Amino acid sequence: MKKTNRWLLLLLLAISFFIVLGITYGIRSWRSTTTAIMTESSENRSRKIQDDKPFSILIMGTDVGALGRGTSYAGNTDTIELLTVNPVKKSTTIVAIPRDTLVKINTSKGADYVKLNAAYAIGGATEAKKQVSELLDVPVDYYALMNMGTLEKVVDAVGGVEVNNPFAFTYEGHHFKKGWQHLDGKTALKYSRMRYDDPDNDYGRQRRGQQIIESTAKSFKRNGSISAANKIMTAVRDGVRTDAPINDIASLYLNYHMALNNVRREQFRGKDAIIEGTSFQIATSHEINRVSKVIRKSLGLTPKNSIENDQTRMVDLQTKWDGYENLNFELPNHALYNQPGSGK
Repeated sequence: MKKTNRWLLLLLLAISFFIVLGITYGIRSWRSTTTAIMTESSENRSRKIQDDKPFSILIMGTDVGALGRGTSYAGNTDTIELLTVNPVKKSTTIVAIPRDTLVKINTSKGADYVKLNAAYAIGGATEAKKQVSELLDVPVDYYALMNMGTLEKVVDAVGGVEVNNPFAFTYEGHHFKKGWQHLDGKTALKYSRMRYDDPDNDYGRQRRGQQIIESTAKSFKRNGSISAANKIMTAVRDGVRTDAPINDIASLYLNYHMALNNVRREQFRGKDAIIEGTSFQIATSHEINRVSKVIRKSLGLTPKNSIENDQTRMVDLQTKWDGYENLNFELPNHALYNQPGSGK
């Protein structure tokens, strides 16, 4: 089943665009836009930002065209990144998490074994944050959700982006040559979506998406204007929802803008698995512990010596699966994929 992963301008829209645009576009327009973007729970979550504390935000991109205001909004999140910002260390860390990661979600009917990108559709932002937090044993303070159309509008608003393509490929009628090239919004979206011709599959697509993020930041700094800000604010208003207190622009700018000058990129890499003919990524104990240490360190927290959770227990139960030659992965108690309560 072909899926498209929209690597959107999540870092910028969640943090730096909100800050810069709030200054250049005007406080009144800024407040109007943040009112539309922020969910009802945003207002009660500002203490960390006001107190100049490190925080984390789960960034999710969805293929569904419209966004809802609350947790009732349904749709799979085919872009999943955890962003941490530390004002003391003046650093930002972005960890890309595979959407196909196997997770266990507890429902009223019993355990449901699904891909991580289904967590939002099943239980909203609360469930998505819970799954990532438990997977890596890290706090997830906020979330930001964006739909697919926002990327194209924002790239066009900043005058396009420059990317250094590692290899030539053709996707959806456009040929991307090897090396440096200029992309408009439509071609940037295509560049960020291609998966099957990449030798590193979804992980290669993650890196191309992060290229778009960095290049957009540079383009806005270089070419930003009131007109560009106006277009970006319109795109953000229609395509982003968050529970982060982005209306507190003074605290955001004063406490966190220096952290955007030092950005570290990480990829959480799973192992291949097949469950009932469906491809998954399995989070191994080694990778869970490695990435958890990176995130906890970025937040100024003490790393855990060893993490044990549903994922590590499922791996420990395997007798044949190795993620390389033997890909068949068995769910606990003979449970079925995406069948809540089947493992009772």
